[in-house]
Amino acid sequence: MSQIKELLGKRIKELRVSRKLTQEQLSEMTGIGSPSISKIESGIFHPTDENLEKISQALKVEPYKLYMCSHNKDISELKFEIDNMLKNASESEIRLAYKILSSFLD
Repeated sequence: MSQIKELLGKRIKELRVSRKLTQEQLSEMTGIGSPSISKIESGIFHPTDENLEKISQALKVEPYKLYMCSHNKDISELKFEIDNMLKNASESEIRLAYKILSSFLD
């Protein structure tokens, strides 16, 4: 399975769930069959450009935002990237990052 298909599928599912839509509802909104929606979300199928546009319209996002899925990386990879960001950050950037993180994690 292609990593792009898998990440795209996870992102579509994430957006669908955040909008409290079922696969059946997304299917009705797009005209794409429920089994195809399931296969797209599981990374088995990659949607055609036409279907990608229908999905993005139904989810109310620009098509390129369907590919914004770096947050779906493996946790160890995310921690490594965050660590590298902090190593290269200025003092003021570190303080700002701390404020932002503490507002979410405390």
